[in-house]
Amino acid sequence: MKIGIITEERDWITCSLERVLIKKDITPTYIKPSKIVSFTGMDIKFKCNNENLSKLTCAFIRDLGDGTNYYRFDALKYLGEFMPLINPAEGLENAGNKYKTSMILDKNNIPHPKTIITEDLDKALMWSEKFKDCVVKPIFGNRGKGIIRLGNKPIINKINLLKEFKKKYGLFYIQEFIRNPNNVYRDIRAFVIGDEVVSAMYRTSNNWLTNIHQQGTGKPCEITPEIEELAIKAKDSMGLIYGGVDLIESKDGLKVIEVNGAPSWETLSKVSNVNITEKLIDFVLGIVKDSYF
Repeated sequence: MKIGIITEERDWITCSLERVLIKKDITPTYIKPSKIVSFTGMDIKFKCNNENLSKLTCAFIRDLGDGTNYYRFDALKYLGEFMPLINPAEGLENAGNKYKTSMILDKNNIPHPKTIITEDLDKALMWSEKFKDCVVKPIFGNRGKGIIRLGNKPIINKINLLKEFKKKYGLFYIQEFIRNPNNVYRDIRAFVIGDEVVSAMYRTSNNWLTNIHQQGTGKPCEITPEIEELAIKAKDSMGLIYGGVDLIESKDGLKVIEVNGAPSWETLSKVSNVNITEKLIDFVLGIVKDSYF
């Protein structure tokens, strides 16, 4: 049996997947999105390094590389019609586009911060004042890159920051800043596989950016019924098989701030007593077994 790992670059996650697959007598097959060749009007549909991709049992999607290369994503959408992709391309699109994420959360009545999306600088400035404290995020992006907090900065400073943001990203995704009722800088990453939160951690920091790639630190977090219910509902709403759901504590309870369709679990593995990689692979093997073994 062969299972694909679709990635431009190898990292801790892909190496962990590779080790566990080999341990289970499964051949991991690395697939670089930039090397995929697709065919139409022919019997074969996809090849990578002369491997017929549709013959794989399934494939994990980890890193597409150039996020502006729409061919790669479109090719994966089509590939998903011939084999299971973990996660499905549509789920990755829902989670990877913050506007789509917010729309889906809103439609499913899932608690999340008040959010304004606009191309209009004047409207962005107006709402930054109404929120009193807010963060502005690129609509595409992860690892906390490009996020700015306006807070109680003077108007002229806000205008300059918003102008620079507009020049770089073209669109404002403005979210109210949620103050933690415990007066600490932290959020929660819940890792969901199927209908189970298998592990969770607090991401803490001495500043408002708690992302691990922005110097945040992972600490164990008890999986409460509230975390479990909200994280599973958020993951399912995106159409994902597994996902990392980011939650923020507020005076009104937990709110979803983001859903990640290709989350890392390197830091989480260090603070968890669960073998997340093995649990994920076992779950995936279970759901593809009947149709593909």
